[in-house]
Amino acid sequence: MAFERTRLSDGADLFFWPTKKFKTTTVRVLLRQPLADGAGEGALLPMVVRRGTRSLPRPVELARALDNLYGADLRGDVIKLGEEQVLIFHVEATSGAYLGGEDPLRGAVDLLGDVLFDPLLEDGGFAPAFVAQERENLLRRIQGIYSDKAHYAQLRLIEEMCPGENYAIPRLGRPEEVEALTPVTLYERWQRILRTAPIAVYIVGDLPPERAQDEAQRLLSRLGRRSPARPGAASRHEAPAQLRRVTDHQPVSQGKLAFGFTADRRADSPDYPALVMMNGIYGGFSHSKLFQEVRERHSLAYYAYSQIDGLKGLVFVQSGIEFEHRAQAEEIILAQLEAMRRGEFREQEVRDTLAGIESQILQSADAPSEAIMTDFELRASGRPTDPEARIATLRRVDAEAIAQAARGVRLDTVYFLDGQEGS
Repeated sequence: MAFERTRLSDGADLFFWPTKKFKTTTVRVLLRQPLADGAGEGALLPMVVRRGTRSLPRPVELARALDNLYGADLRGDVIKLGEEQVLIFHVEATSGAYLGGEDPLRGAVDLLGDVLFDPLLEDGGFAPAFVAQERENLLRRIQGIYSDKAHYAQLRLIEEMCPGENYAIPRLGRPEEVEALTPVTLYERWQRILRTAPIAVYIVGDLPPERAQDEAQRLLSRLGRRSPARPGAASRHEAPAQLRRVTDHQPVSQGKLAFGFTADRRADSPDYPALVMMNGIYGGFSHSKLFQEVRERHSLAYYAYSQIDGLKGLVFVQSGIEFEHRAQAEEIILAQLEAMRRGEFREQEVRDTLAGIESQILQSADAPSEAIMTDFELRASGRPTDPEARIATLRRVDAEAIAQAARGVRLDTVYFLDGQEGS
């Protein structure tokens, strides 16, 4: 998997992977904006924009147009990347090599262009009916996050750990922000994003580079004048002078114990691979210390795992436990990190972790969408994108480097979602 980069214009780039591996051609447009600029607006936009265009004003007409392109798939979504929000617009069409000379790619790109640059408007804003419907859908998605207590615990941990930082803003925004949006303000925000957001166009499929570049340039030909902003690096999180402990109470049947740690390195650091290996041994896999000690050996948790946000330089641990096991689970979870700091891990754990990470890296090329997002996130964090190069850096990490990475991880915040008080 190797994406070739071509500058299309100021603030817009094409990333192309020519491959015969898939029976489809995928085109994905990613627009980056700061979370602070309005996460609720950003989350709602992909849902509203893809509902209809000036020439195809009803969803049923848009669906029929996709069917006429041999069942092309049109999607929109949003992700959080450090302190940025990324808006995603995606179209996927059957490769012309499998259609006996027919090639729906041009039509699919034209349709995506209409969605992005010629949406259905009414009275200077998006269609009110679309906005109302998708606002309710988004509010239900946000409520679903609050209902998923593991996800809720992670959100609350980050809010308490990073007060005042843009990193604490949820990916989908907050309900009160979403409820306040209007069709006009939402469309004005869309126009600002098109003028200022860095744009990455990804294309994956069996076509020559010049065709990929032609399609990307045609797609963006309606952008108009732009003043694109440079992507901003995530601010460095400063650990507090004293450990923060936060407990919330809700009518839940299972406690959620979550930890936030600061690390002494981020994804663009030369020694970041050692932190990746450390995390894998600590809590990244079923063979890792957290799973084996906390869940299997002591039966204290329904789940226990760790993960890294390399852009921000943070490590998180999540676990689901019985309320009365809180103190013991915390002790054992932190003891596993202390063991890592002392270099108390076996060579077999290192080998299993390396094999697990290598498998994840290689599997990222098994689907166009996953390959695109892997490449995009690696570039955003300043890490190598070549799979073999990434694997080679991990293989060079020795036991002392792993222990050193663990010694650079400092506990910042402990969050616990407990049951109702007095229950």
